[in-house]
Amino acid sequence: MQLQTKLLTSPDQKNYVLMIARGVLDTWGLKQILTKIAAEAMRHIDCKVLIDFIEADCQLDLEEIDRLFQEQTADLWPRDCKTALVSSVADDQYSQLSLVSTSLVRHGLQFAVFHDAKTAVEWLDHAT
Repeated sequence: MQLQTKLLTSPDQKNYVLMIARGVLDTWGLKQILTKIAAEAMRHIDCKVLIDFIEADCQLDLEEIDRLFQEQTADLWPRDCKTALVSSVADDQYSQLSLVSTSLVRHGLQFAVFHDAKTAVEWLDHAT
């Protein structure tokens, strides 16, 4: 999994982390992404995150994902951090990322999956 991460701060001091994920997304790759984003979100108050998975190949094992969330990831994630996952419509990537998102939402985190970046950004900017 290759990750490219950028931090943007808007003129009104809102913090955005943009990440592009390429390659095979498995459980280890997901943990790597969540750890990296959590570290950025801890440094930047009220951080909003957009992760683009359009160039990724999702090969997630949902049982492993559930174990991952039960261990430590959910406790490390800042509760005020909104995260939008942008998925390709190809294959079953959207459904796999939706299951990941649902699992994280059950842990009290703000995650959602979208087919396009425009809708994802609108959701991120909407007040909660």
